[in-house]
Amino acid sequence: MSQATYVRTAEVPIDRLQLFPGNAKKGDIPAILDSLRRNAQYRSVVARQQKKTLTILAGNNTLLALREHGPGDCGVTFTSGGETLPCGLCRNTAAYKPTLRTEVYECDDDTARRINLADNKTSDAGTYDDAALAELLSGLDGLEGTAYDTDELDELLKATGALGDASSEFLNSFIDPDPQPTPTQPVPAGAPALNPFSAADVPAGAPQTGPASSLPQTAAEGDQEPATATAPAPHSPGVHTGPEAYSGPGARMHPGDPIALPETPQMVPLQWVFTLDQRDTVRAAIKAEQAAGGHDTAALALTAICRAYVDAATPSEDQ
Repeated sequence: MSQATYVRTAEVPIDRLQLFPGNAKKGDIPAILDSLRRNAQYRSVVARQQKKTLTILAGNNTLLALREHGPGDCGVTFTSGGETLPCGLCRNTAAYKPTLRTEVYECDDDTARRINLADNKTSDAGTYDDAALAELLSGLDGLEGTAYDTDELDELLKATGALGDASSEFLNSFIDPDPQPTPTQPVPAGAPALNPFSAADVPAGAPQTGPASSLPQTAAEGDQEPATATAPAPHSPGVHTGPEAYSGPGARMHPGDPIALPETPQMVPLQWVFTLDQRDTVRAAIKAEQAAGGHDTAALALTAICRAYVDAATPSEDQ
């Protein structure tokens, strides 16, 4: 016999299953048991049938985890999305007796050894896409049943450069989108050149300039000179047309003039790492303060919350 032959799939009491002699893979039994309790058995073990004997080829550490659980109610429950989940093995019933869903094969000794070795080695030989792994873990409402802990997730986020995004992502839903630019009106042909810093209003009495063809023709027939305009021609917004030299924003500076710089507050990033429950609490507080205080941004709402706490916690001079 050179290859394994499938026989059946059955729920087998664990006292009828034997460990593979000399199995070299020592698994993390607590982590496997935690996964079974949270997720239930999602993959069959593989056993070799020899007369009345069933020997585990793949899944030895799963069998050890079932032995660790034992019969009866383990008392372990989980919370997910506000719902309480029972243990995926015993379902929190006192009458529980451990069984394993088992795929049964027949094979010779050489093939049995190869299956055991390949099952252990191929799981170790793979590699991970760290960014995809971080995204999978970050999307869960808890790490129970994944074999990962929060320290490992933090290290993974640091390694992928996603820690800053993950720590401040909770603010994104409160940030107003960038304002859309105001569309500009097209400049009529022949109008004076636009100055983007000019005032839109034209000084009273300022003469209008433009091509002669744009001025009303009121001369009598036979006159050689066209009549001059008596009313200002329409002007384009943003065009400087006054008689004086333009002195508004963007005007040419004279030597010795001081340079006026805009006064803007210094902006700095602010980052934290939260548990999911803590993040949801902070989000709710910011959203409530933003609605109650009429703040334009999440940063202003968060600052108001912190300022109120500091004011309440700081003793006044009268005390």
